[in-house]
Amino acid sequence: MDDDAKECQYEDPTFFKSVRNYFREYCQCTSIHGFRYFGEKRSYIERAWWFIVFSLVLAGCVIAIREVYEKWIRSPVIVSFATKETPIYSIPFPAVTICPESKTSQALYNHTAMFRKKLMMEELTKEEQRISDYMGLICTNDGYEDSDVYYFSDDFYNTIDEFKCTFPFFYCAYMRKVVDCSELFIPVITDEGICYTFNMLDRTEIYRDRVVQHSDFLSMGNTSANEWNLDDGYGPDIGLDAYPRRALLAGADNSLTIFLLSNRSDLDYTCKGALQGFRVTLHTPMRIPRPSQQYFRVPLNQEVLAAIRPDMILTSTSVKMYNPKKRECYFPQEKTLKYFKIYTSMNCKLECLTNYTLYYCGCVNYFMPRDNDTYLCGIGAAECMKEAAETLQIRDLHREIDKPRVNKTKGGDFEDGYFPDCDCMPICTDLTYHAEITQSDWPWQEFIKARTVNDTMAEDEVNLSRLTLYFKSSRFITSQRHELYGPTDFLANFGGLLGLFTGFSILSLMEAIYFLTVRICCNTRLYGYWAGPAK
Repeated sequence: MDDDAKECQYEDPTFFKSVRNYFREYCQCTSIHGFRYFGEKRSYIERAWWFIVFSLVLAGCVIAIREVYEKWIRSPVIVSFATKETPIYSIPFPAVTICPESKTSQALYNHTAMFRKKLMMEELTKEEQRISDYMGLICTNDGYEDSDVYYFSDDFYNTIDEFKCTFPFFYCAYMRKVVDCSELFIPVITDEGICYTFNMLDRTEIYRDRVVQHSDFLSMGNTSANEWNLDDGYGPDIGLDAYPRRALLAGADNSLTIFLLSNRSDLDYTCKGALQGFRVTLHTPMRIPRPSQQYFRVPLNQEVLAAIRPDMILTSTSVKMYNPKKRECYFPQEKTLKYFKIYTSMNCKLECLTNYTLYYCGCVNYFMPRDNDTYLCGIGAAECMKEAAETLQIRDLHREIDKPRVNKTKGGDFEDGYFPDCDCMPICTDLTYHAEITQSDWPWQEFIKARTVNDTMAEDEVNLSRLTLYFKSSRFITSQRHELYGPTDFLANFGGLLGLFTGFSILSLMEAIYFLTVRICCNTRLYGYWAGPAK
């Protein structure tokens, strides 16, 4: 009886032996490659060989996973081509801003005569000096601007409007329909003086209410601008005659065609230099143009054809979860501007230049947005404004601020010598226009003679140029900003590398959890010991 009891008594192994046996049992059952060799009762050399192999493979797996993770951390968002083309009728025709190189009517103000007077050191009348000071901001600095008027009044805008050249548009046609040019083009203030723009949004849609407006510059009247926005495009119920205008078809037959006229008597070779003609800037309807920075030229008595190629980038909503610094763009409402209702990178840069010029010089340039409490810089501040623009460019390039100039004028909103970064990243849904230009001589005199019965145009007194703008193709390929790895992609990369190197899977993880939890509990219940029956 006692002998039978001794035979049935459970032999309690040592803890170390139990762990070793339990580990061997796991190695025999697991699906992880190579693990079963650790549990076999083989020589130490074999087990050591497999341990080294498994360690090297596991190290390679860790390195590969780390590279994938670091790539995701460095650039979690990538840009690729969209899977389908976009029709041109889903975007507006570009806003077209045209600036004459001649800035004044010579009958009202002769800049060349004023330049020669200064060159000969002749004394100017008070009125001549006032107008010369005003034009000094618009014309290229010729080194003879000796005025020290640091501030201008708002009379500046009335004066340049009064002395501007005559309306330079002789003929306009859009989408095969002849249109009154004054209905298409409205005056706008730019860094090239008074220009004329087509298809821009009204100033009330672009600027905030605090911005000072002058005359009817950039005023569209009753034209609605609520029919399109960059993120949603045109609404489904919007008809063909939407605003901003759009081109429904591609090709030169569906173009914006303009005849640009300039009086030879108005040509001025001292204001902007020897090259005459017109500057043309293509931009989105809600962006303020900078014709001094981005433009192509329409020379006198030449025909220029511009085939437009839109470039659009979209952003998936899944990217919104990332920090703007990571995705390198802003969604709507993520960044607001002081002077503009609509954020764009170019509007932001213009506002930043405005703020820095105010900070640096105590006033702003005539083409910059401002409120009633901000002074308008005069010709005496021209060098200061130039220095401010150069300093800001260098500062942005090196991400550091130069020591600010000691102001003798009214300061800006920034104190203690600190001016924040512009932080003008692109908008997440963006649209730009590129033009492929061809040009040739245009014998317009013969063209006019052939198409008119009574030729009343004095051909020797005017120059005529022709500009044709059209979409090159009816569809274009957009780019799309999206995640490098979504949750499923990241799991697939991570799990794929583990599977490739070790054969690890979700079931392998479940096996490990099972042996560490459920099996131990069941062994204790069945055999009275966590490691199971004695072996």
